[in-house]
Amino acid sequence: MPDLGLSQRALREVHGRLDELTTLVTERLTTARPTGQAEWSTVRYIVNQVVDELRREPLPTASGTADDNGLSDGGTLERAPTNTEQQPICTNAIRHLVDELATVGGRLGEIALKLAPPYWSEEEALDNILTLFADDIGSDPDTVLALRRYALTGDRRALEGTWL
Repeated sequence: MPDLGLSQRALREVHGRLDELTTLVTERLTTARPTGQAEWSTVRYIVNQVVDELRREPLPTASGTADDNGLSDGGTLERAPTNTEQQPICTNAIRHLVDELATVGGRLGEIALKLAPPYWSEEEALDNILTLFADDIGSDPDTVLALRRYALTGDRRALEGTWL
């Protein structure tokens, strides 16, 4: 497949809008080159232009006031990193995502407990192994300690202030 110069983020943002993208690109190519074959630079330019326009389209605003949709800026929405305008916000999906993040946190906490037994103090755990573990997984020591506490207690409040 030829390189169109699109970022992965741009591709993700227009992923669910392939029909719209195809229609717009076809229309513009037909206008730019009614007969014959368009040059590759023209095709690349048009595709990038259409993707950019689709990414910049404002999201539809929810009906009602800002209080209805949890926004404080009068109900306008900013561009989302994914194609959320095609699907309504589903609180069950968000809850499921939070549950999955907590599950991953629990697994990482269990690993931290295997590396640093529960009878070690947090300072001993950090000094002996958990600082290295945090570096290995691309996290900070405070988050690893919170994950370890979560694995010890099973209480999600231990994860407050971390990535969850």
